Amino acid sequence: MTSAVSAMGPDDFLLIIMLTALTLYGILGGADFGAGVWEFTTALQSTERERAHIYKAIGPVWEANHVWLIFVLVILLNGFPKAYALLGKTLWLPLLLVLCGIVFRGASYVFRSYGHGAKRERLTWEWVFAVASTATPFFLGASAGAVAAGSLGTMASESPSHDLTGWMSSLSLFTGFYAVGMCAYLAAVYLTREAVVAGDEHLVQIWRQRAMSTGLWVGVLSFAGLVMISIEAPQLANAFKARGWPFVLISLCCGLGSLYELWRHRASRAVLAAMGAVAAVLWGWGVAQYPVLIPPTLTGADAQAPDNVLWWMLAVIVTGTLLLFPALGYLFYLFKSTGSGTAAVRDP
Repeated sequence: MTSAVSAMGPDDFLLIIMLTALTLYGILGGADFGAGVWEFTTALQSTERERAHIYKAIGPVWEANHVWLIFVLVILLNGFPKAYALLGKTLWLPLLLVLCGIVFRGASYVFRSYGHGAKRERLTWEWVFAVASTATPFFLGASAGAVAAGSLGTMASESPSHDLTGWMSSLSLFTGFYAVGMCAYLAAVYLTREAVVAGDEHLVQIWRQRAMSTGLWVGVLSFAGLVMISIEAPQLANAFKARGWPFVLISLCCGLGSLYELWRHRASRAVLAAMGAVAAVLWGWGVAQYPVLIPPTLTGADAQAPDNVLWWMLAVIVTGTLLLFPALGYLFYLFKSTGSGTAAVRDP
């Protein structure tokens, strides 16, 4: 164990940090996107009470979660510039749509929450928020699927940079929808807990049912995804069999555990299990693909900046973490603590 750690270079440490930040963005920012996905899917039947619950739940901390995505991009740009350039050349369109989704989502949230316009104007902003919240994880997931498919290197050498559809494949489209499903699943579980904390039995039942049904669908999609990977990305499938399979089992156990805890009306435990299920999916992908950063051949060692740059980056990250984590922890403590004076409905 000690020898393995000592054999790791600064690029390996940065890859671990980057995957950790991506995981935090998935389980925290993903739930915020999922809240908008639910507004999109229930826009014609959800009540104002349900919408108010969504906006109240994500309101205090939703923008802070984008720090994890920015963190990943900064590490990629400065630590692995060749990989950053390749992704920018091949995935510029879906990543541009991700950026547009984040911007429009933020603007619509503010105008809807704090504006004093007519009902029609507020409805317009609700639709913008819902569509942007759904499109953003879709294109993020599709970008991840395009990377996993292993065709970006070929696309960069054979296709012009203005190619609009080269990143699209059956795997990338599948992972786009899968990302939306995971966000909806996380949001439903989180909103169940928020309803428990608020003491609203009616909303608890609504979100509990949605969380369980969505969890089942995402579980089916997870198995379908393994089949899709074996067909579209056999190299990655073999890596899953060799070293990624423990994370598949962890994700399965956590997913089933979240459904069981929801069935037993233990929302806080269901949240932890749901987070574990999503984290295991991301770590399984990262571990299976390692040491390749962008398949089929670009490794972290090939794409990295000089070692002295990476060591300075690690020093800055450690220093910044000492400031960032206490601040974020205090923010979540202030706005997400159960000690708000409201009685829990049922969460022993």
